[in-house]
Amino acid sequence: MKKILSIILILLSINSYSQVGYWTAYNFQVEEGSEELVLKYFNEYFSNNKLAEGVTVSLFENHFKDADWNFSHQILFVGPLDGLAAQYSTAPSDAWSLFILKMNRHITLHSSFMGDIDISYGNGATKDFPIQRVISLEANNPAKYLQAFKKYNSKYNKADRLILTGGFSAGIDRAYGNTWIVQSFKDFKGAFGGHAKLPSKYSPEEHRKAWMESRKNNGGVELRRSFLRILLATY
Repeated sequence: MKKILSIILILLSINSYSQVGYWTAYNFQVEEGSEELVLKYFNEYFSNNKLAEGVTVSLFENHFKDADWNFSHQILFVGPLDGLAAQYSTAPSDAWSLFILKMNRHITLHSSFMGDIDISYGNGATKDFPIQRVISLEANNPAKYLQAFKKYNSKYNKADRLILTGGFSAGIDRAYGNTWIVQSFKDFKGAFGGHAKLPSKYSPEEHRKAWMESRKNNGGVELRRSFLRILLATY
């Protein structure tokens, strides 16, 4: 399989965010025994080389995965339109070329795709919510889906979860859906228990009623796939 030629990606730092952002993702397989080296190269390069304004980059381990999305690691860059465009427009430096050369000795590219961020709710930095459940789904009516998502999460998203949603714009088979959700938690207890088990100022009954109303009014969605990733480093 063709090796990575370039990894310029994006993932924004997540604070209560209600403006569109953009991202790209590269998924790859790390050769067994090379995991620490790949993390070392990632940290060395991005701790010493500035990203475009507003852009962040993160390295994840793909921890729970299915037979098709069986890559071991993922790199994401996230940022605003101008920042992401600037990041991709920057001419490769000698340091970047060396970084890619080192990485290519230990990885095999699995897939890559890109998309946008429509909505985010939650307070805190990405590094504080390292356990992330990623879900792709088919929204029958994206406008109704987003309206229902906003109505529920703007009030009922709990303090111990960051949640984002958006769409895909390139690089993904339509069979995988047209919409994605990322739910980020502080630890595995939160990720395993899910949103329903986190503490809230609202009663479980109120949450349940609001959630059922959201499902009723979201235009219909179908789960296509999911995985759980662990944040290893972010800049």
